[in-house]
Amino acid sequence: MFFLAKYGVETSFRFPIIKAGALDFAVTGDWTPATGDTKISKDGGNVANSSNNPAAVGGTGSALWTLTLTATELQAAEIVIQIVDAATKTVEDQSLVIYTYGNASAKIPVDWSDLDQLFDQTVEGSTTLVQALRLFLSILTGKSSGGGSATLVFRDIGDTKNRLSVTVDTDGNRTAVGTRDGT
Repeated sequence: MFFLAKYGVETSFRFPIIKAGALDFAVTGDWTPATGDTKISKDGGNVANSSNNPAAVGGTGSALWTLTLTATELQAAEIVIQIVDAATKTVEDQSLVIYTYGNASAKIPVDWSDLDQLFDQTVEGSTTLVQALRLFLSILTGKSSGGGSATLVFRDIGDTKNRLSVTVDTDGNRTAVGTRDGT
């Protein structure tokens, strides 16, 4: 099972566990996790006991379990959790893979919980993602002028400014870009 989590932030993960030798999910009465049943490996390192064991999620008919990993346990790019019932084998072995985000040391450095940071990422040169989107919109949906001439101009969708102006040859091929304003 695969999860995403913010780097270095305590997080609880919910998942089902299958009963050993059956196709049914395990419920509270089927398994009592013991120390050593849940191991963690950070960035391919040696396994060690996790700080917490899975706990059953309450509620009528619930067959879900939750595992809380500490902030320290989530300070890695990739975390692999192995759940192995070492004593009586009442549940099937299970593995959880967690990729982290939002830190330079995370698997995905961009902080997806901060959309401003995401859209401010540079995509090429000094053009950010939001500036690129504005330029795309102007070309695809904004007014244009200069068709049939040597200079084409594309307006923003609010028709308040020129976003892009280009010089074209007699075949319509772009030969130069003048204005490129994604602000």
